[in-house]
Amino acid sequence: MNAKEEILSMLRNLSLDRTAAGLMRKDIASIEKDVKKELPTVQREALEKERMKLLSSLTATEHHIGRVERLLSMLSPEEQAVLDKTIINPYPEAVFDLAEELSCETSSVYRVRASALSRLARLRFGAGE
Repeated sequence: MNAKEEILSMLRNLSLDRTAAGLMRKDIASIEKDVKKELPTVQREALEKERMKLLSSLTATEHHIGRVERLLSMLSPEEQAVLDKTIINPYPEAVFDLAEELSCETSSVYRVRASALSRLARLRFGAGE
């Protein structure tokens, strides 16, 4: 996988990672409530083990999200908006909406997207293509 493909994968997964982190937080809170109940020791230990696994996964996921968000923060607001609407949280009319928002042609939106991906690849990997 080259640098741009890696960046595309990171961006496409960002929304899923955020959702996963939220679900893990809810599961951890639920387990913490259950642990406070009167439970057999074996069950309590199993819950605590599951909570620790979730905390570890949550920490890794949040670290990854933070890394991607820090990279995105190095881009212009225009570049961030284009990547958000075309890759991170895409929807069918995104390019047309962005063209209208930015007062440009759709081809310019694609150029901004390509440029932003190249910048992210250079920032993340020190590579252009």
